[in-house]
Amino acid sequence: MIIMEEQISRKYKLVSYIVLIIVSIILTATLVIAFYCGIVFGKPITTEITFQTPKSSTNGSDYDFDAKIFTPRDGKSVHPVIIVSHGYNSTMENCEDVAEYYANKGIAVIVFDFVGGSRNSSTQVHSSEMTAFTEITDYEIVLNYVENNDEFDNNNIFIAGQSFGGLIATVVAQKHQDEIKGVVLFYPAYYMADYAATVLEKGPTKSASELRNDSATAENGSLYDWDNLLVSEKYLRELCELDIRSTIAGINKDVIVLQGDIDDDVTLESTKSFMPYFSSAELVVIKDGEHGFFDEQLLQAEKASIKFMNERIVRE
Repeated sequence: MIIMEEQISRKYKLVSYIVLIIVSIILTATLVIAFYCGIVFGKPITTEITFQTPKSSTNGSDYDFDAKIFTPRDGKSVHPVIIVSHGYNSTMENCEDVAEYYANKGIAVIVFDFVGGSRNSSTQVHSSEMTAFTEITDYEIVLNYVENNDEFDNNNIFIAGQSFGGLIATVVAQKHQDEIKGVVLFYPAYYMADYAATVLEKGPTKSASELRNDSATAENGSLYDWDNLLVSEKYLRELCELDIRSTIAGINKDVIVLQGDIDDDVTLESTKSFMPYFSSAELVVIKDGEHGFFDEQLLQAEKASIKFMNERIVRE
């Protein structure tokens, strides 16, 4: 009798162990699947797209420039949207962290490379072909695409830009303010419109006569070295002619400006000097924020800007 009870006890323990192992395996598999779905399937859908923009010179065909769309993976067919432009001598890759954050919060995002806007640009076009107004044109081409695409909610379009891309976004916002809901600016480099005259005064790195074998470059004038990027005389003169303060004053949409307090390129003092020209703008100072936000500083900026947009999005 005792032996039989011991055998039953052993069998019971064995079955218990087997059940425990099976339950553990199921729980582990469930956690792995949940983690995988959250990290992989929860990521935004990314789509690469190519646009065409006219050359700044009269020679050759139009230029192509690349863009990337971040679509929220939430099952919805239409989303609010924000266009984010990169800064001077930068690329759209530097906008992708914030793009992914916005998309995970339900807002579609388009980032793109300005033609000739960087030594590392996907367009592989020399920076001499870039001018202030070619960048405005590039941005407007993307905006036009958004307005004619059923995936995006035309009642909820936001304009954004980083550094010099913020200056370009400001011009685009002023020109198209009836088409947008608001403006998000990351450390906008407005000072560049003033400093362009100083770069001109320093003189060119290569004169137009030295560039006569390169007709495209020659058409845009001499080349000037500005912060390790060769830009054309045309680029600088267009900036000199741009009245950025009047442009800012002409915007009647809400604006949020995200500015680091230890930014050495676009200083907090510089950004503060432009704030009075806005009719409706909020300055958010990012503690320990440099020129380009990372980690905690980026998260501060992302949270502030997503709150700004969510408060203005018109939902059906």
